[in-house]
Amino acid sequence: MARNIPTQKLSPKEQALRDLDEARTQLGAHVQLASEALNPRELLRHSLQKHAWAWALAACVGGTLVWKLASPSRRGKFDRDISGASDRKNGFIALLMQPVLGMARQAALKFGSQFLQTYLTTQFSHHAATSTTAPDASQDHV
Repeated sequence: MARNIPTQKLSPKEQALRDLDEARTQLGAHVQLASEALNPRELLRHSLQKHAWAWALAACVGGTLVWKLASPSRRGKFDRDISGASDRKNGFIALLMQPVLGMARQAALKFGSQFLQTYLTTQFSHHAATSTTAPDASQDHV
């Protein structure tokens, strides 16, 4: 992007300013390309195209976890019931899944609260920015 420079010699300050302008234009082009390449929607779209089965499996597992967390738990058998069927139902897998489900519940609540907080912050800041740029109706009549 070299400009045609007249035959007169530039001073060092003018040379530096010209180089700075060229660097700014090149930097702007690179920033635009990087923002297009690192767009979250584009990254997600590419990931869904490349790893469709992994996303489908993750959706099934996530849906099952949400279903388990959202549905009310069944009532347990009475303590005086000695039949042993309750022992088989609440076996090793249930013993392992209780802490995992507790951690998943905590992680989901933390993620949800952070997402809601950032969403509300952006909405309020966007609303405040649009309300400050809008002309005040009371000043129109003055």
